[in-house]
Amino acid sequence: MQKVNRLQPFFENLVFERDDNQMIVNFGPQHPSSHGQLRLVLELDGELVSKATPDVGYLHRGMEKMAENMIYNEFLPTTDRMDYIASTSNNYGFALAVEKLIDLDVPRRAKVIRMLLLELSRILHIYFGLLVMH
Repeated sequence: MQKVNRLQPFFENLVFERDDNQMIVNFGPQHPSSHGQLRLVLELDGELVSKATPDVGYLHRGMEKMAENMIYNEFLPTTDRMDYIASTSNNYGFALAVEKLIDLDVPRRAKVIRMLLLELSRILHIYFGLLVMH
């Protein structure tokens, strides 16, 4: 008879059996596509933070793996959620890749509309960057 291989659950930064008042909590990121990704691993002694370990660049959410199990029109709205400022750029990149793969000829009108939306998105990026720096 074949032995079933079961993995023991691994809970990151969690210790269930403790005699003291220590607790470890994940704090953040506040929004998965916001700028300045930061997650803090906080060690609490009661309500007092005794240690904070930063984890910068905490962004990857497995979008590629999600896309493997979806068809083109199911995944396209998900590209909006990768970055709340560059949603148009992400849509364009994904749509262009699919169109080249299936050798689709896009009408000139659609190309012009896309270009206008991408330029508006680029201008929005510039303004957003200026606002964040001040």
